[in-house]
Amino acid sequence: MDNAPEISGVSVKFMQDGNTLGTTGDYEDITINLEFQAGEEDGPFIVIKTDGWSIDNISDIEDLVDRVNQVLVRK
Repeated sequence: MDNAPEISGVSVKFMQDGNTLGTTGDYEDITINLEFQAGEEDGPFIVIKTDGWSIDNISDIEDLVDRVNQVLVRK
């Protein structure tokens, strides 16, 4: 039986300048958490927390999640 430690969560916070409409602060931040319920092999839940994050395209969110997932890549 392998008793190696497993990742139970990963958290990455991104920051950017506020949007040009002024509907957010001078800076915006978003935190993307990967939370594992049953271990790394079953994959994480993706939990997004923000008070305001402006994007031009839905793929911008996918790009951020992909960057967080790269933390889990094993060599």
